[in-house]
Amino acid sequence: MLTHAKTDPLKVALLSISPHNRAILEFFFAGAGRNLFKTVAIGDAKALIVDYDHVGAHEEWAQHAPNGKPGIILSVHPVELPNTIWIAKPLTSRALTEAVGRVQQLLTTPQSAPETPALRPSSPAQEEVNTPPPPKLDSQFPQPFGVAKRTIYKPRTVVLDLDDEDDEVPVTPLITPEIPTPEVVFDPAEHEISMEEIARPVVDSVSPEITEQRWRELCGERDDIHDTTDWHMEAILFTPENYLLTNVQEAVRLARQSNQHVELKLPGGGHALLMPETHQVYCTLDTRSDAFAMLCNNPVQTGQVALHILSSTEVSTHEAQIREDAANLLDMEAFLWVTSLLTAQGRLSRHVDINQRIALKYWPNLTRIEQFPQVMRIAALWNQRPSTPLDIAKALNIPQRYVFSFYTAANTLNLFELDQTKLKSREKEKPKESRGLFSRLLKRLLGGGAK
Repeated sequence: MLTHAKTDPLKVALLSISPHNRAILEFFFAGAGRNLFKTVAIGDAKALIVDYDHVGAHEEWAQHAPNGKPGIILSVHPVELPNTIWIAKPLTSRALTEAVGRVQQLLTTPQSAPETPALRPSSPAQEEVNTPPPPKLDSQFPQPFGVAKRTIYKPRTVVLDLDDEDDEVPVTPLITPEIPTPEVVFDPAEHEISMEEIARPVVDSVSPEITEQRWRELCGERDDIHDTTDWHMEAILFTPENYLLTNVQEAVRLARQSNQHVELKLPGGGHALLMPETHQVYCTLDTRSDAFAMLCNNPVQTGQVALHILSSTEVSTHEAQIREDAANLLDMEAFLWVTSLLTAQGRLSRHVDINQRIALKYWPNLTRIEQFPQVMRIAALWNQRPSTPLDIAKALNIPQRYVFSFYTAANTLNLFELDQTKLKSREKEKPKESRGLFSRLLKRLLGGGAK
């Protein structure tokens, strides 16, 4: 059972989920549970996950329940709904692991369920037709033939089939204890594992050399700032307005405000199509290619980039192209994230006050964005307490370029709380004691680790 889940992750879509529990799931999906779950669009999902305590969750589940996809219901209180399983909050890795097997049972049940009703309505009719003949057949020698074909054989096969199905119901739970037994998926708070194992991005297996090269493209190779009293003179800054990043941000704003497809025409004849209704971006250039990296980290001249709202005819034309090249579809947040990383390459924006304390309001979607070393630890600490970029690097004992890269990318997505008044009130609040998976992961992440 677990072997199958490891090679073929359960495709799930996230419905209404609070930011807190979404972060828990993203931690699990990106780390220990990467072989069990895979987040996809609702149309491609085999099951749906919904936080039933979240505002609007009841209505959203009622909307999607008729589609027949099993639901994983997260709630503090027990929830009994058709074709669903309930996971109690606070979430644990064991409960999430066991959920895979329970959902697989729900997925197989609808396949056999239609056969049972199909047999039951026909069996009474057969019994009514076949029950009168026995008295007549009893007085005739050919009775064994009639019995074998009508009265005895067929009804018994139907009954036996139903009995077999009924017998299988108590048998299937016997499989479930086998699911949590293997330690392939584990609770980070209960097992000794390295930080690299938790924070490893969900990507195809590539050589360490290629991975290191990609990290250099995203975060640069600059040394740490040592003279913090005059850091503007020592650090290499960049002006966002001179790069493609600003054009991408403007395209995102235009697409969201107009709720229409926006085409971003790129130098060299390529283009990026922003689709606000699906929150996706289609780019003719592979974001992992050298061509896209050069486009992002080289200044753009005036007139090289243009924005254009597509007509309905143009939208239809582009949709046909996208269907043939779906591999270049990206989540809009992921596109902004990678563009900002390739632009900054471990640098800071000229508009940044490096001595200003800020805090992370919202986590980036770790299952969709491109990751780099220490990204999860940086997010965890910045979410826990307001700090400056230099404070974060010092506290985690990691190169400053990783923190600067996170700062630039997360700030592009508006994930930081910059209001100093709100930060002060936030510091006064005492953290609530929690023994759930989220708090254990944070303790594990902030416990230390190599550069």
